[in-house]
Amino acid sequence: MNDGNFRRMIETKGFGDFPVSQDELTGLADRAALEEHLDSLFGSYADSDFDDRLQFAILCIDLDGFKQFNEKYGRAEGDLVLKLVADRLQTCMRKNDVVYRIDGDEFAVVLLQVTANEVASVADRIIGSVSQPYDLANADSAAITVTIGAALAPRDGDTPESLLWCGDAALYIAKKAGKGIYRRYSERRSS
Repeated sequence: MNDGNFRRMIETKGFGDFPVSQDELTGLADRAALEEHLDSLFGSYADSDFDDRLQFAILCIDLDGFKQFNEKYGRAEGDLVLKLVADRLQTCMRKNDVVYRIDGDEFAVVLLQVTANEVASVADRIIGSVSQPYDLANADSAAITVTIGAALAPRDGDTPESLLWCGDAALYIAKKAGKGIYRRYSERRSS
């Protein structure tokens, strides 16, 4: 994503009021931007009338086996796949949803005005899209899968920190269940 596209994304998704930091490799907003966004969302949520409140969610996304992928194909191919994953994640989003690269092979998505069923639908769409084979620069084709943990605000977390913790906990539970899996935090006991 070039700087012009990044700025348009910021304006479209309502980030015009504060600066947003950007991941250099993928062009996505980064962890600092995610934390600012969550702070803003929780602040708006607390100030809204009860009847006007709609849930929002965090998806914590981890590429499965990315370390082994880098060892097999090299760092340059790994960087290429991270960029391609970022592009695919963007295509899975609704208009006001935002994708972040938070660290290495970890991404996050904030879904606004969403139900639990819509969260599951977006997660399934991401798993299907990201898991499609990638054409690498050396003419090889490689596949990689993602595992996703989700948490809904305010049910699963009522602060940015608690929501992120619950999303990470759901991701951990999903990873224990296998690769290419989605789990929601509030479903942790039944999964």
